[in-house]
Amino acid sequence: MQGTADRIRRRIWQFFRGVTASVAAEELQRAAQFLPPAGLARFQQMPVDAQRHSLNVLTTLQGAGWDDADLAAAALLHDAGKLAAAKAGLTFNAWVRTALVLMEAFAPGLAARMAVEDVKSGWRYLLHVHLTHARIGARWAEADGCSPLTCWLIAHHQDKTGQADVVLGSLCSPEPQRSAEDRMRLLTALQWADSQN
Repeated sequence: MQGTADRIRRRIWQFFRGVTASVAAEELQRAAQFLPPAGLARFQQMPVDAQRHSLNVLTTLQGAGWDDADLAAAALLHDAGKLAAAKAGLTFNAWVRTALVLMEAFAPGLAARMAVEDVKSGWRYLLHVHLTHARIGARWAEADGCSPLTCWLIAHHQDKTGQADVVLGSLCSPEPQRSAEDRMRLLTALQWADSQN
């Protein structure tokens, strides 16, 4: 139960940071260093609190010594798939994200049972986006010109340990010059930095 309490405390802190979030022009310039033009445009479509979260993930990675352009781009776009909710006229704000974390903590699996892929299903579609945003974001990142490794990292950033390469099959297959061990190190770093923010 201690793990659940920690997650709830962290989410409450994230909520307060989210409702007061801002992004400076120089931070957008920093993001532009790692993203292709279409990827930067997608990043700027994200709500300000989501941009702030992604920039914080990037800062955490860089502060820990990670200097990989594919990882940096994945940090910036790992939650971009949540924009699918906005495209359906639904709001994926700090309130909703907090409620989803609490739902997962107190009723594991409920979101998956209630999620519906039909855009017209309202809040049930929002649950679907929450659960599948990694796949959605990876496809968009690929369409926006991000590297195959960036897309792979985005696609798998929500995977539990050992699931990567199994869950999504060939979606965004990374380039062969990166070893499976290297990909997993980068994925583990992204997941760690995401969990810190």
